[in-house]
Amino acid sequence: MEDLWAQIRELRGRDERRSGAPDEVKELLLVTKVSEEANEAAELYRRMKGWGTDGVVSATLPEVQDEICAAIMAGMVALDRLSPDGSADGVWRSYLKYGYDRAKKENAAS
Repeated sequence: MEDLWAQIRELRGRDERRSGAPDEVKELLLVTKVSEEANEAAELYRRMKGWGTDGVVSATLPEVQDEICAAIMAGMVALDRLSPDGSADGVWRSYLKYGYDRAKKENAAS
């Protein structure tokens, strides 16, 4: 299997090509794609629960999971775009460590 960030760069290339936007706008589109996908996940979750649909369930857990993955993937694509020097992996790992250390500390204190 290819390296994670090589796969992300392939996805980024596709997304940038599909946008058809000028180069200076592509970055903004990739960043806003994160919230678009996250909102789609939230909407599917609501429909999976039957909330606001008179109890009718019109989405499945796998659909919600797929949209959550789409949001994560969009975030990684945007992070790669904002890290032109190839530092996305280091940025991600550093932030993950920060979040992990903070959660571990808070969990131990409770």
